[in-house]
Amino acid sequence: MRIVHRINLDVPAGVEHQFRSLICHDRIQAAFDHDVVYGSGLHPALAPYILPCVGTATSFKRAGRLRLPRRPAFLRQQALARRLRRLQADVLLSWSGFARDAVSAAARNSATPLVYREGGGCWFEHSRDAAERFVGEIRGAICNTHASMRMLQLKWGFEGQARVCLGGIRPDVWAAVNASLSDPPVDRPTVPRIGVAARLASEKGVCLAIHALACLQADGVEASMDIAGNGPDRARLEALADTLGVRSRIVFLGHVSDMPAFYRSIDVLLHPALQEPLGNVTIEAQAFGVPVVATCVDGMAETIQSGETGTLVAAGQPYETYPRWGGTPSTMQSTQVYDPQGDCLKPAAFAHPRALADAVAEIVMDHPFQARLSTAASARAERLFSFERHVSDFIETIRLFVPGA
Repeated sequence: MRIVHRINLDVPAGVEHQFRSLICHDRIQAAFDHDVVYGSGLHPALAPYILPCVGTATSFKRAGRLRLPRRPAFLRQQALARRLRRLQADVLLSWSGFARDAVSAAARNSATPLVYREGGGCWFEHSRDAAERFVGEIRGAICNTHASMRMLQLKWGFEGQARVCLGGIRPDVWAAVNASLSDPPVDRPTVPRIGVAARLASEKGVCLAIHALACLQADGVEASMDIAGNGPDRARLEALADTLGVRSRIVFLGHVSDMPAFYRSIDVLLHPALQEPLGNVTIEAQAFGVPVVATCVDGMAETIQSGETGTLVAAGQPYETYPRWGGTPSTMQSTQVYDPQGDCLKPAAFAHPRALADAVAEIVMDHPFQARLSTAASARAERLFSFERHVSDFIETIRLFVPGA
């Protein structure tokens, strides 16, 4: 069976690294032949891993040496359809590229079954007509959480085959976890260290984490914060930290290449995202025994067991008040999110920084409680987020959706 993967690979972020780990796995290589159609480029941090594992890797925006314009749209549609026919593709697998007419039209025109891998794409706002055309073409949907599956069904009316292939922690991360077990104990600072790891964009709620640190400081709780990641809001967030008087307690690390070292250096991960289908950083942190405080929204209720591996904080603040806390408009922000408690959609909202601060303080100020959360977090991560299980689910699901191909 030959799979043509349609995925953007111009940045080395969570989905892209997940794809890289999956496609390079021995069992995936043995099960399928692979080709990749990417967007603007193939990032140099990803290319050395991906290129040896695929037959071809070409840009969606090119036909040979010719760059194809965005308009008229049929040029890219036809080029992709021709590529699918030429490769004799059995499956076109779209990674979070929801409601893309070029993908659905190419699948239809080449008679190639379209499988959609949902990991966040259907949260965003799309043309209703394009979404209907795309949903009508999907042979099956692979969803990284139950929340992803329900978002696809509730927001866009998908009624076809859908299976949850719960995200797995990448093998390189597990190798670092196992290596850390034999490392000598790390001299931890007496001041609790809060970690934040996210793209510095408004939907990730990093401004709320900074406000939470200010709340802790006002309460007399000594704590520092390391923020891993870059993004469009970095300057604004640094200015906010200055305004709140906590800049000296925060280190903006920018891009962090050694995330295992980051996880080993923190006492708790704070992830106050306004939307989050899965949250790779939350499951990776737990694998290292780091308790997580996060918003109770979307897939967070599946990845964090509140009171056992961390704390989930209710998103009870209306989105229209978000700018008061430093939130900014973002094209990545969804107007609706999934409510895991009511199994329904609800308007986007956010957790109050006071509640986030209280949840963090409860963990870092109670060392026996923190130790219990740490032990349970690493055990649960190993049990639920095995990459071998993820690979098995992926292979089984593709064969279910496209039998006999």
